[in-house]
Amino acid sequence: MPAPSLYDLSKARLIANINMLDDIGDLPYSFLAPILRHVQNPSQLLEIETNCPQILGETGEIWIRFIRRDIPNWDKKPHQPRDPKNWSKVYRKLKKDAENEKKGQEEQLKEQMRALQKDRDVNKTQIVDASRIQVPRSRPWGFGGGGGGGWEKSGAPAKTGKVAFDKLRRGIFDQKQARPKATRMPTHLLEQRKGKVAQAPARLVRMNEAEAPSRMMLSKGASATVAQGLGSSSRPTLHSSPEKPQRASLPAGQHFTAPKIRPQSSGPAPPPKRKREEVNLFMQPKRRKP
Repeated sequence: MPAPSLYDLSKARLIANINMLDDIGDLPYSFLAPILRHVQNPSQLLEIETNCPQILGETGEIWIRFIRRDIPNWDKKPHQPRDPKNWSKVYRKLKKDAENEKKGQEEQLKEQMRALQKDRDVNKTQIVDASRIQVPRSRPWGFGGGGGGGWEKSGAPAKTGKVAFDKLRRGIFDQKQARPKATRMPTHLLEQRKGKVAQAPARLVRMNEAEAPSRMMLSKGASATVAQGLGSSSRPTLHSSPEKPQRASLPAGQHFTAPKIRPQSSGPAPPPKRKREEVNLFMQPKRRKP
């Protein structure tokens, strides 16, 4: 890579310290245009043009960049000078107009804020301590110099019969509304909606059969009826239990004598004797290990 030239080194140094540049001598604009394009302050560019008049009329591109940067809505305003040497005057005029417009907008905004604040003060609610408010008392008047007597107006209106009746009706209506819907339904509608049991549930039948005694004495007629019912319908049905059979008794003149139970001895019971198995002649003898 070749070493940079003296021009490149000087150009890099000037760009790095562009804020200190205020004079270019008699050098033409075309030679220093890459350096002057880095100027960011309009006052600095105006000073360079004053010190070096040979660049007047050639710095229009730099002034256009300043106008675009600092002037709002610059494209809606006339910004082309009749003389190319008067670019600085155009910039200063547009800048002054923009500042005046900004001040006018600020004043208008302040007036609007004052009007809003005035409306707030008018509609502002003021909290006052009730103990400090003095309420004027009405003086009772009468026929004489004394305070009593005369027509006095009562505070509350007198209750009439119509008011009491309306209050009673209102209480009855509220009581009806507070009751559930089922109690407000007529009785004949409740009877129509009431469900009727046509047959016992299968689960209840099974539970009843499980609780019934295991041994039941039925007559021949009842047995035949149950068998016929089971054969005609596969679904179990609920039957009434038969009458309790009468207890058998001995004929007249005979008595039953129960055998006497021998008392058990207080000593321990003898162990049961083990019965010896009979010898089988055909069973092979066991082989014993040598």
